[in-house]
Amino acid sequence: MTSKISFFIVLLAAMIFGGTTANAKPLPDNFSNKSAFVKQENTPKPEWILPERCDNKQAKILFKAGFNRPGMLRGAWAITWRESKHQSLTEASRWYSGALGTWQIQTSAWSGRSWWSRSAMLDKYQQSVIVRKHFLKGGMHNWGYGYSFKNDSWYEDAGMYYSLWGSSTTYAWVIAPFNTGWSLFPKKCTPVKK
Repeated sequence: MTSKISFFIVLLAAMIFGGTTANAKPLPDNFSNKSAFVKQENTPKPEWILPERCDNKQAKILFKAGFNRPGMLRGAWAITWRESKHQSLTEASRWYSGALGTWQIQTSAWSGRSWWSRSAMLDKYQQSVIVRKHFLKGGMHNWGYGYSFKNDSWYEDAGMYYSLWGSSTTYAWVIAPFNTGWSLFPKKCTPVKK
């Protein structure tokens, strides 16, 4: 009889703390008091910070906007270097192609979205926050590259738009300038673990 009661206590605890007996966790030492039922916080993931010696304005803007891992920041910096040389381009720019800001977001393609506004597109920080929130989760294929959260790395992904250009044009206008931006990234701005 005692073993049946113990089994049901273990079963109940497994359901409370782990969902099923398949992933049951050992009972805490303080199981007899109510603090045992308080959900424990997961171990926090390491946070990244910009080194104090980083004096690059674009790197600081991107980091603050959420591009806060080493590879993520360097790739975002390379894309914005390729797209605008870190300038917030407007309709008055001699290179105007229907796109605005440092990320060169196409007005005709995105202006109907709830997050789109001309003022947000021309503000480096606001536009970067929008890109981080609405584009990065999708891999950022709009810029010819995908981003892997798992590996904190970028990979070539021309997507449908750039693939229509052909390989030599895509290389000349997308890949080579990204590689140049990647190599120009100020290494002293590489985020470090807190």
